[in-house]
Amino acid sequence: MKVLRVKNINDCFESTNVRDAIIDAPISRNFIDYLGKMGKLIYETSLEKPYFKVIVRSKYTIKGSQGNKTIRMMFPENAGDKYVAEIVDYINEYTKN
Repeated sequence: MKVLRVKNINDCFESTNVRDAIIDAPISRNFIDYLGKMGKLIYETSLEKPYFKVIVRSKYTIKGSQGNKTIRMMFPENAGDKYVAEIVDYINEYTKN
């Protein structure tokens, strides 16, 4: 799995410091489980497209839907970009496992 690009999101109602990571393949259940190792995984299967959220306490929250190619990353307002590279590197390591 590779991150193709990261873009700023300016119109998110949940947070003011938000980025989307665009990845090169659809999100699978195995990949969701891999992301879940970062923190607390919430996986909701009752929706048409299963939804996940990973909460890394005091750092960030990442979320998305199975089958999509976008992962939303939400950070505290004062975090700047310091956690973006951590998440991107973790995603890029997935194929090496």
